[in-house]
Amino acid sequence: MDDLIFSINNIQDQFKALSQRPADLPQIVVVGSQSSGKSSVLESIVRRSFLPRGSGIVTRCPLILRLTNCPLGDSRREDKDFGALDETSKLEEWGEFDDEEQPFGIDQIQNEIKRRTAKLAGENKNISSQPIVLKIFSPHVLTLTLVDLPGITKVAVGDQPEDIEDQIVDLINKFIENPKSIILAVIPANTDMPANDCLKMAKRVDPEGERTLAVVTKLDLMDRGTNATDILTGLCIPVKLGIIGVVNRAQEDINKGKSVDDALRDEENFLREKYPDLADSNGSAYLAKMLQTLLIRHIKTCLPDVKASFLKRLEECRSIIDQCGTKVTDERACLHNMIGAFSSEFQDMMSGGFVDLESVDLAGGSKLCHLFKSLEKELTCVDVCKKYGNEQVILAIRQTSGPEPPLIFSERAFEALMRPLITTMRLPSLLCIQNVAEELREVCQKCLPKEKFSRFPKAIQEMSTVVEEMIDTLSASTQELVTHTIDIEEGHISHSHFLKFRNESLKDILKMEERDSSKLLMPFKGESNLKCRGDVKDSDILTPTVQDKKHVMIIGEMLQIYYAVVANRVQDTVVKATMTYLVNGLQKNVQLELASQLGNKLSKLFKEDPTVTLRRSQKEKEFTALRNSLKELDMLDYVMANRIEL
Repeated sequence: MDDLIFSINNIQDQFKALSQRPADLPQIVVVGSQSSGKSSVLESIVRRSFLPRGSGIVTRCPLILRLTNCPLGDSRREDKDFGALDETSKLEEWGEFDDEEQPFGIDQIQNEIKRRTAKLAGENKNISSQPIVLKIFSPHVLTLTLVDLPGITKVAVGDQPEDIEDQIVDLINKFIENPKSIILAVIPANTDMPANDCLKMAKRVDPEGERTLAVVTKLDLMDRGTNATDILTGLCIPVKLGIIGVVNRAQEDINKGKSVDDALRDEENFLREKYPDLADSNGSAYLAKMLQTLLIRHIKTCLPDVKASFLKRLEECRSIIDQCGTKVTDERACLHNMIGAFSSEFQDMMSGGFVDLESVDLAGGSKLCHLFKSLEKELTCVDVCKKYGNEQVILAIRQTSGPEPPLIFSERAFEALMRPLITTMRLPSLLCIQNVAEELREVCQKCLPKEKFSRFPKAIQEMSTVVEEMIDTLSASTQELVTHTIDIEEGHISHSHFLKFRNESLKDILKMEERDSSKLLMPFKGESNLKCRGDVKDSDILTPTVQDKKHVMIIGEMLQIYYAVVANRVQDTVVKATMTYLVNGLQKNVQLELASQLGNKLSKLFKEDPTVTLRRSQKEKEFTALRNSLKELDMLDYVMANRIEL
């Protein structure tokens, strides 16, 4: 099942090319304190000396170690340009760094790690979170991936910062906090287990020990008369993945040139002699097999969660890419797209395309319908007789009479009372137009393609300005026309509407005599609020005669009839003028006006914010990496399903 490990490595490569960490992936993280024997453990697994040695912090960057079992005759050897490498390297094993295909001999890897470490972390003993990726191809290793981290230290030395311990702890936590990681805790056998910093860190992120494997080093250096049986059988370290004891080369062995192979043979002999019952489940060879088994099992377990995480991130990337939009290569076409999107949305809202069943608000065409209905109600549902008092009407009759009182009724009195009523139609009519204009502004603001073209705020702002100016201009011309209409109604009051009234109701009123006083009820109900000069008594002017009462009744009927006619005519004119000049005028001309006014400002309108350009580029690369990673995982699912069936 090496395919599982290869696929996870390929996914990591996808994201490393973007200089970012992928979502949490299954991996084995090697942690331990300085001088705990981490390097010796890794070299025992590789079966070669390849890691830098020295005092203090030697591992100063995360080292992602990818071991690939590559048998002799493997196709991966055929096209490899080994250059100056010796024949042994060509036949046996070699290493590669990062995305480079240049092969390094095993004996060259140590110096190359030192060089890359110095480049990333400096010449002093500082650390860096930037990883070094080392691939080793060999017929002697199991396919496996491990992450080696700087050893925990307590004291800053030389030019190291005072918070070096905190920096190392933070770096380790970033890796072991990944819930899909396996923690390989390297612990010297001759240390106080409960007080071990490495175990404490592992327990903090994995309190049940379900993803922690302990490697106990330096079994051969325990005090005389003691052994590690209790430790190796799990009585001292609370971890569930197992505890494996190893015996590595001491520094003296390394100085004397003792090979790793010799050390492995000595380790096996030591375990057979000191721990015969535990020898088969301990040692470096067993550790390598166990790590591969655990990693493969862990990858299988984590695959559904990894896929779900990648799918979620893929959708997030797609959403951000959509927000950023495509790169503009044709500015004029982009302007036309913006105008088209605005116009389409505007027409949709004006034709009743706005539906929100969770809100009682109206918008667009439905709001205009409501405004027009409100105007109709305000103009036509007026009781004219409540606007004047009877005394005011009588006074109007008296004041508009010549030397002789009117024979039937005073047309001048009627006109004097009618004109103020027509004037009252002016304010609600103009206010209705203003409300329509305000609604058009709100609709236009909603229809501006702000989300789709958010990276062009200048273009959105200019579009808004042009549309606002159009609405102001069209609204002013509409108000002017309605004002003229009401002026015309005030300027000339026709009497042709009263022909029917004269033929019917007028006769009935004129036939009434004084004895029918109970029927001679003057209709006006408003307050008069009249002020008379001191030398004229109210009763002299305002006391109505039978003829006055008839006259008042006739004028009341005529005012009601004529007001209803004018109110309907004004309301109809307001609606038609508003729709024709303001609403339809905006719909018909807005695209042409926008194209005309903005067409000469293209370079200013579509100058993209550099941060948007950078964000789009990053997310497009991440999207590609995620899509390729999901293909890799789908292929794994297919392979595993077929193998299960077999």
